[in-house]
Amino acid sequence: MLSTVIHRNLFSFLLLAGVFGVQGLAAQEPTESVHHLVEVEARIMKIMYELRISNNDSFAMQKHHEAEELFAEALRQPAAFLYPFDSLTMIGKLYSPDKKFRLINWNHSFLDGTQSHYGLIVIPSETTENTVIWLTDQSDSIEYPEKKELTSDQWFGALYYRIIPAKTALDGERYYTLLGVDLNTLDTKKKIVEVLAFGKNGTTVQFGAPIIEMNGWTKHRLIFEFSSQETMYLEYNKAKDRIEFDHLAPTEPYLFGQYAYYGPDMRQDGLKFAGKRWKHYKNISIKKIKKAPVPPAFQLGKSMQTDENELDGPEENE
Repeated sequence: MLSTVIHRNLFSFLLLAGVFGVQGLAAQEPTESVHHLVEVEARIMKIMYELRISNNDSFAMQKHHEAEELFAEALRQPAAFLYPFDSLTMIGKLYSPDKKFRLINWNHSFLDGTQSHYGLIVIPSETTENTVIWLTDQSDSIEYPEKKELTSDQWFGALYYRIIPAKTALDGERYYTLLGVDLNTLDTKKKIVEVLAFGKNGTTVQFGAPIIEMNGWTKHRLIFEFSSQETMYLEYNKAKDRIEFDHLAPTEPYLFGQYAYYGPDMRQDGLKFAGKRWKHYKNISIKKIKKAPVPPAFQLGKSMQTDENELDGPEENE
């Protein structure tokens, strides 16, 4: 079994190296490195299984930290940037469209239904160790998060399912835009439009920037909160180069601000990058086309099950 995994992942490694054009990595003898990565993957898979059957939050937090440390150590190896980790189906693994970084991401659902998120950003190197940036979820302690510039140590945690190509803003910085979901609580869920930039040295990250115009306000990120019983559409339309999403409203006017009663109201809005910022357009016409394959299942136990549409989106138009 282990031998099968080793050979499969060795093949995947070499295939990805060719697809990404990383000739230096493909030319190296990767077997020893890949063997080590397979062993790390097996250890993380065991941790995830233990988490899946656990009903103890303290035990779970300890195990998540172990998984973080194993990932951080393994991801520093140059070969790890392309290594698929494909047996870890409960963990998200995204590449930026320009292949400048990779994002590893998962969550924990506490017994009371609240969430904690985990993430590592990997910046590749062909000759030395990769740069690995840990993300620390501080969502619960961040006041007015839509107005804040944050760091990796003060991250508004989410499960990301889409990375939009970097765009140059008015300040000259290149910003990636991330789309994510937060299962939040038993009562509400959140969809998030996040902004990400790298520091000049390439080893630090900035989350959030005042490049989103929404309802006459300038925001650093968008956070949509709605009923846990509802599904909100939030996706990037590649063909039209815009973000499209359901407009949310309470079921009754007197429930304004009580997000457990919010859901889509049959209208759709959009964000279009114009004038070096994301601008809000109301009541656009969109076509929710056939969905793309469901991204990796982030849920680790029954309490984390969610409508697959929360982690799903349309096929990207070519």
